[in-house]
Formats: sequence, C-alpha cells, structure tokens
Amino acid sequence: MKPMWMLINAGIVAALLGVSGCSSDDAKDEAAYDVAKYEVTTHKVGLGTVPMVSHVPGSVVPDQQARIASRLMGYIRSIPVEVGESVKRGDLLFSIDPQDIQSQISQARAGFLQAQAALENAKADFERFSELYKEESVSRQQFDGIRLQYSVAQENLAAAKAGLEQAESQLNYANVRAPFDGVVVRKMAVAGDLAAPGNPVVIIENLKSLSVQAEVSQDLYAQLQVGDTALVMVDGQKEPLEAEIYSLVSAANPKTRGHNLKLSLPVVNNVNSGTFARIEFKRGERQTLLIPKEAVVNRSGIEGVFVVNDDNHVQFRMVRIGMEQNGHYEVQAGLDIDEVIVTSNNQTLVNGDQVVVTSSNSETGA
Repeated sequence: MKPMWMLINAGIVAALLGVSGCSSDDAKDEAAYDVAKYEVTTHKVGLGTVPMVSHVPGSVVPDQQARIASRLMGYIRSIPVEVGESVKRGDLLFSIDPQDIQSQISQARAGFLQAQAALENAKADFERFSELYKEESVSRQQFDGIRLQYSVAQENLAAAKAGLEQAESQLNYANVRAPFDGVVVRKMAVAGDLAAPGNPVVIIENLKSLSVQAEVSQDLYAQLQVGDTALVMVDGQKEPLEAEIYSLVSAANPKTRGHNLKLSLPVVNNVNSGTFARIEFKRGERQTLLIPKEAVVNRSGIEGVFVVNDDNHVQFRMVRIGMEQNGHYEVQAGLDIDEVIVTSNNQTLVNGDQVVVTSSNSETGA
C-alpha cells in the first residue's frame, strides 16, 4: 500500500496537467475564432426622404360601352357572336325575323299604289274641269271642289310614299351591327327570344380605351386636381401604369361621403373591365430611416439586418421594413440612426461573427 503523501502528490500533478491541457485547447479555439473573419461592406443608417402616398382601391372601367337593343319588336333569328369575341365596327351582332316588317312593307306599298291611282284620277278630273271652267260650263264651286280633291290626292300620295319609305327603312334595323370596334362582354338573350325596343340583347365594350374609377375621401379630394397623375397597379400587369385624372366629381356620395374620380389609362393588352386596381396618390414628402435593400436578410422567415458592434462583431437585428424606393427600404422599427449595418457577404453570417470592414458609406439614395 502506497503512502498517503504519494497519492496526494499524484493527484496534484494530474490536476495541473489537466489545467494545462484545457488552457492549450482554449488557446487553439481562440486562434481559430480569430481566423474566421468575414470581409464586408457596411452602411451607416441615416435619414432620407420618401413620398407621402395614399393608396385607394379602384376598378377598371371602359370609356365606351354600348348596350345594344333592337329598334323593332320581333323574334331574334340569330346571334352569331359569343361572349369574349372581338368584333369590328359593322359586324353583325344579331338579326330579327323580318316577316312582320315585310308585311308592313307590303301594306305600305299597297297604300302607295292606291294613293298613286287616286292621284291620277284626281288629276284627270282637275284637267277636265279646268277646260269646262274656262268655257263656263261648270260653276266656280264645282271647279273648286275638284281642285281640292286633286290637292288632297297629292297629299295622300306624299304620305303613302313616306310610309313606304319608313317601312322599307325598318328592314335595315332587322340586322343589328356593332357601332364600334370592341369585345362582346355579355349576351342577354338567345335565338328565339322576343326582342323589344329598349331591352338590350348584347353588351359590347371598347377595351382599347379604359379608365380607372375610384372613390376618395374628402381630405384626399381637397388635394387633387384634374390633370394630376398617379401610379396604378392593375392585377395581371407586372409594372405600374401612370394615369391622369380627367374627371373629378365635386358632389360627394351621400352614403359614403366620398368623391368619385376617373383616371385615363394608356393602351394596355390583356386588361378587362372590372379588374381590380390599386391607385397610389403622392401627397408630399417625409423623412424616415432608409437602408439599402442588400442589407436585408431573411432568417427563418424573419427579415432583419446584421448590426456591427464596436468590437467588429455582428448581431442579427429584426427590423420592420416599409416602402421601397430607389433600391432602399424604409425602416419602420428595429434600427436607430447612425448604427452600422452589413451590406455585403451577409447571407452566411451568424450572431457573433467577426468582420473586417473593407468600405463604408452613409448615402441614403433618397
């Protein structure tokens, strides 16, 4: 059995060796940590100006829309167009059965021929009585009666001719044609339905001339004028469109207290009436914190930036960003002015990484 003092000395030696080994490992870790440095560029957070905007919902409406109805009463014989079909001016939209019209034309023509025969009779009587009156074979009263019959026959023929022309012109309305180039957006009847004046059969719109209609509050209305421009984001369009106000109604809606306005759109393809639109009106400028877009990184669905501390170590900071302008984001929360953030080589950074700043700037780009 070993003496107690030998066991104690052996334990002390072992403890010293352990401490020495740990110190050596820590030194190696620190050395490795010092080597893992990232070269980055930084940006000093500062103030910039952004426009004050108001966003208003709206909808696309056609400048030219026609609810095509028949001027005649009759059964619809055919509607050769379909919803969504493009039509040119003069294209046939629908036709009315002309049987009733042809009957009216026949009656009017018979009346015209009858009036024509009556006029010929009256004319012959007038010529004969004129000779007799000159010979004083008939009285003045008899001659005046024949002359009146002749005048009435002339008037009757004129009226019969006008009736015939009107009946014949009705035949032109049996075939209803497009008044302008457009697209059929709705069919409100089918072949066999009874068409009546004032009841639309098809609706067509000119999709080459579109506007955006919206309702704005009283405060915004007071700052707008005809001729002002705004940006319009239309569903289905990648880029915003510039539109100009051409109609601004001064009378407020009695229910909503809002004012209606219309903005003209440039010629665009693949935009239909009724499409949702978002209108952006500028109302001056304001100051706010701005940071470059490239400074923002996403970590597990959270947007943030890496802030550089005084010892050149970085820390991830969650931020709430607002509008985008000229390659910069507005910072609504999460940063203070004059803080330094990383703008490059930041996608692989983690909390605590040490960085080497190669360049720094503080331009806001506003």
